[in-house]
Amino acid sequence: MKKIFILMAAATAFCSNFNAQIISLNTSFGNQGIVSIPLTGEANELQILESNDGKLLAYGKDVPGHGNKIYKLNMDGSFDTSFGNAGTLTLPNYPGNFNVVFQGSDKILVTFQKSTNISPLQLSVLRYNANGTPDTSFATNGEFTASTDAIDGFVNNTAVLSDNSILIANGSKLIKLTSNGAIDSSYGNNGSVDYLNNGSIQNSNSDLFIFHNDKINKTSLNGINNATFGTNGTFTYPEAGYFFSKQNTDGTIYSLDLDNSKFYNVSSAGILSNTISLTNDSNTLEYYSSFASAGNKIFFVGTTSADAPFIVSYNNSGNPVSLNSQISYKETAIPTGNYTSLLAKNNTLYVAGDRKDTSTNQWYYVVAKYNISDATLATMESTAEHSISFESPAKSNLNFSTTEKVDKIEIYSADGKLIKRVNKNNSDVSDLAKGVYIIKTELLNGKVITKKVLKN
Repeated sequence: MKKIFILMAAATAFCSNFNAQIISLNTSFGNQGIVSIPLTGEANELQILESNDGKLLAYGKDVPGHGNKIYKLNMDGSFDTSFGNAGTLTLPNYPGNFNVVFQGSDKILVTFQKSTNISPLQLSVLRYNANGTPDTSFATNGEFTASTDAIDGFVNNTAVLSDNSILIANGSKLIKLTSNGAIDSSYGNNGSVDYLNNGSIQNSNSDLFIFHNDKINKTSLNGINNATFGTNGTFTYPEAGYFFSKQNTDGTIYSLDLDNSKFYNVSSAGILSNTISLTNDSNTLEYYSSFASAGNKIFFVGTTSADAPFIVSYNNSGNPVSLNSQISYKETAIPTGNYTSLLAKNNTLYVAGDRKDTSTNQWYYVVAKYNISDATLATMESTAEHSISFESPAKSNLNFSTTEKVDKIEIYSADGKLIKRVNKNNSDVSDLAKGVYIIKTELLNGKVITKKVLKN
């Protein structure tokens, strides 16, 4: 009797043909896929971005009062010892949150809420060289300061323009600096333009996006509304919230409503294209923290109701994409912790967050690396589409048919954990329990194919 690929109803409920992905920790990165950085105090929303030399920068606070740090990692998870002090740059111990922005190919800007309870409030912009040393040629001994009306937390207040000059949003004004941190007196009224803002801006070619808790303004760099965007330069959200927004290369804007777990796709013309009410996966997901897009997928991270990190995927049409046959991928290697930011590169996710060792109450920052691949559902006859197919359900041996030479085969559990490696047909899998497994095959020609197989 011919056997075909059949999944149990419990699996197909979450996975529809090609709208599925396989996710697994890349065990060559850090310690089995995760880098852990011990903290003196508690963690506070680690952020991650790619540096200009293709490495990783992660930054966050060690609270309370234990310093603000930027960590630089090589792509294998080791510290880049040429940066700062053995891979760690310790910043001034300012109490407010901070953000990191690149200026050109060799400078790093760090923007701070310098004070949080002293009137008037102050913001700070510091500049560092690519190796983490202070650049004292910037502003006054490497630091520009100004008063601010924005409350603590609005730290995405700095935009670097095409000529490396700098725009800063301070709550009531836009302030322009030259590339070296001096006030640009030719801008507006002696270097500033009056424009109410929440201290969150992004430049868009010759325009500027100004983000609020209820709307998005698109203006010229001089603060004049662009009437071609939305209604007279303004897009208004259907409901107010606290938003984390990013501009895409095609001019559209993605906005994650952190208060209401909704995701908005706003067109380049300022028109709402799509709204996604993000899954709570049967009330197991507590809140979403951040997102990143790669190709036609959007990945989200956050914290479960059990205080553990999760990853969720959607496609650009707003449909959920299952991960390892599940609505959400919950990282079992981090029983207590959070995912707070991520970087998507091709078929790889770098995710930043934290974990707590509950036996010692020690907090760690974490950076995890995941491999992502599309899952395929196929029958034994589908060799025209795929160069390898597996007998399913499998019993005591794993049998397959292939037109290519196989390098190795890895068998993963449904939650993405590597269970077994084999490299030949009819391999013994009698030690595997009944259930759905993910088979990742690497061929000698370099092709990687993933499939799901039912084990009886």
